[in-house]
Amino acid sequence: MREFSRGEIACAECRRLKIKCDRLVPCSTCVKRGCQTLCPTGTIPPGQGSRFVLAATDHLHRKLAKFEARMHSLEDALTIAQTTYNLEPHPLLSDREDIYTDTQELKPIPQASEDEANLNPYIPGSLHVNGSGINRFFGPSGAPEEERLKSISIPRLPELDNSYLPPEIINFTRSFPLTPPNIPIASTQRSIHSFLPPIERAIALCDTFLENLSWMFHIVSRQLLVSELIPAIYQGTALYGPHELALLYIVLAVGVLVDLSIEPLNLESQHFYHLARAALVLQPVLTESSVTTIKVLHMMSIHNGLSGQENLEQSYALVNLAGQVATQVYIDPSTWKFQGREAYDRRVYWWNLLSGILWNSLVTGRPSGIFAEFITCKIPTVEEENTYQRGEFPLGFGVWGFHTTYTCLLPLVHITLSAKPSYEKVLELDAKIRMLVNPKPDSDPLDDRTAISMRTFVRSHYSHLMLLYLHRPSFSLAMTEHAANPLMSPYGKSVLTAYHAACAVLDDTRIQYQKKPLLVCRVWQIWSFAFSAAVSSSPVVTTGLLTFIPQPLEQFELACEVFRGAAEVSRRAAKALVCML
Repeated sequence: MREFSRGEIACAECRRLKIKCDRLVPCSTCVKRGCQTLCPTGTIPPGQGSRFVLAATDHLHRKLAKFEARMHSLEDALTIAQTTYNLEPHPLLSDREDIYTDTQELKPIPQASEDEANLNPYIPGSLHVNGSGINRFFGPSGAPEEERLKSISIPRLPELDNSYLPPEIINFTRSFPLTPPNIPIASTQRSIHSFLPPIERAIALCDTFLENLSWMFHIVSRQLLVSELIPAIYQGTALYGPHELALLYIVLAVGVLVDLSIEPLNLESQHFYHLARAALVLQPVLTESSVTTIKVLHMMSIHNGLSGQENLEQSYALVNLAGQVATQVYIDPSTWKFQGREAYDRRVYWWNLLSGILWNSLVTGRPSGIFAEFITCKIPTVEEENTYQRGEFPLGFGVWGFHTTYTCLLPLVHITLSAKPSYEKVLELDAKIRMLVNPKPDSDPLDDRTAISMRTFVRSHYSHLMLLYLHRPSFSLAMTEHAANPLMSPYGKSVLTAYHAACAVLDDTRIQYQKKPLLVCRVWQIWSFAFSAAVSSSPVVTTGLLTFIPQPLEQFELACEVFRGAAEVSRRAAKALVCML
């Protein structure tokens, strides 16, 4: 032992390896191999020498990463200070890349394949399983903040006690979407029919529905509701089936929810909704379906969101069930010799349904199951729209929106939900979305009708909303993997695009809330998109990148102010506000 400490003989490890030892303590050989703590008396067990070297290498890499992060921060601070007082670049900031790159140290790496060479901004999403095994899944484009909203507790909505309904109606309601056996259909339909409101009330609710929601959901026309469906059901002018009765009831249910003259979330809406479910299953949904069946399922998905329940999985399931039923009956109407208004109405509804399916897929991060190659339904022409929309409430998107759905929204869903997304394709679609030309504004800018005002609102930021969902996965990767300076990451363009798109969505929402506060508060989709925009902009606030325009902190404070005002009516805004604060 004394000889080792005096350096008179070689250390134990050098003697084990039979290599020359400089007899220092620790010797240079042990220092180079990362086992200096064992020198001079200890030895490394056979096969474990790499563990010590790896530990030393990891330590150096961590130390180097800290120094590089601090160097970048100091350079960014120097850049801001220099540009504030002097237009000339600072000498220390010249040739920054040359400083970081030592070409003599670089070694060639194997050439990657074309697919591997593309940046892959893939985020698998999130899966949450509770103690009972019930799971909630949000895919790559699905907002992770949805799970946070689900965990927030606010006062429960009052639920309708439907015990006043006949037992057979209650059984049909609970059995949705299946038809229960051994229950008389005809008598049950007559029982459901007996709960219809007066015809004047029904027409008023239909007009309210069309005025306050046609800008977003064009599912039924006034011609169909007031001129055909109501006379057939109330006055017996034509034959009608259970699904036609269900369609009228679900329209009444949604009409109550957007009737600004009564309190929000009125229990009368739940009354009509229960009757719609019961009427729908009087006739088998999957085996005896029609276009009317599809519309009822679609409307039930919309009611689920507007009613304050905000169950995104149920909305997704209902609208995709409508889409799957639609694939059984929806080929272009000309194939079946439909012409004129009938062909136009069928085409308009198909493209509205497709848009609803795609947006539900984006919000939940779940695939739509509909591909462009399988779509045979033609897009209506502008001339057809001008002809058949006379006397109807204004459409929110119309032909312009249908073309946008096909050329931009459909590829957006497939790119963002792909298992191997390519950043090159993201940038290509970005360029296509930016080339969109919004339709001409209405001729009378002072026209303050609700349908016109809301149509202008949704069209104004539609492209920004698509850009936000397109770049959000890449934005998240840049903010997490390059927190010191996200703009220097490979996804730097996505950081700027997502932030500016989020600001545009929040600005438009704030302005429209000031114009139509009562209606805006009741449409949950508006607050879902606004909350996604607020969450997307909040990381910029926390990173301190205050050089962004508009100012991130100022934008976030304005968003909180809007949510604070809407929280008194909107349950979704109330939940979002808790997360934001």
